[in-house]
Amino acid sequence: MTQPIDPRALDLFAFCRAGGEAAGEVAARDLPRIIAETAAHAPVSAPDEVFSYSLTGFVEEEASEPGTPATQHLYVDLTVNGLVWLDCQRCLGIYAQPIATDMCFEVVASEEEADAAPMDDDEIDVIVGSRRFDLLTLIEDEVLLALPVAPKHDVCPTVHESLVTGVDGQAEPEAEVPPEEEKRPSPFAALAGLKTKH
Repeated sequence: MTQPIDPRALDLFAFCRAGGEAAGEVAARDLPRIIAETAAHAPVSAPDEVFSYSLTGFVEEEASEPGTPATQHLYVDLTVNGLVWLDCQRCLGIYAQPIATDMCFEVVASEEEADAAPMDDDEIDVIVGSRRFDLLTLIEDEVLLALPVAPKHDVCPTVHESLVTGVDGQAEPEAEVPPEEEKRPSPFAALAGLKTKH
């Protein structure tokens, strides 16, 4: 069952141990780094775009040596869905980039533990938890990581004349008409003329 949480001050340790589930929405205007990435000519409603999220906490126990208690590992699974208005690098127009992320994080108590955590699992990242954890910052991080390196439409509605390549988008380059070459005498013909004079 989902539970109400304060996304700006979440006791992440207790949330994980309780097997908590939460869901909600956050507006783009509350994520300043996302606003900074938003296209300058995005619709005026862009700051009102919302990202929906769901958060699930759980615990996994790792067997220890006989006679010692099992080691507990805390985890949260975070999914984020929404869109960000970006500038297309191909046609220079704006477009809505869908965002859909799903990441699992191991929650540790300190930076030292995070630094010591093995980095061999691409499916799990490590974060430092707290009793007043700012979930919005984590959501913002995940949205930023999901943004494309080179934003562009799947198929551009138009292609800016300076960027027409004929490969991407729908527009094809116009065939270039080569300028008429000036008729110049062949240097070989001039040499032949010199030989005939001798």
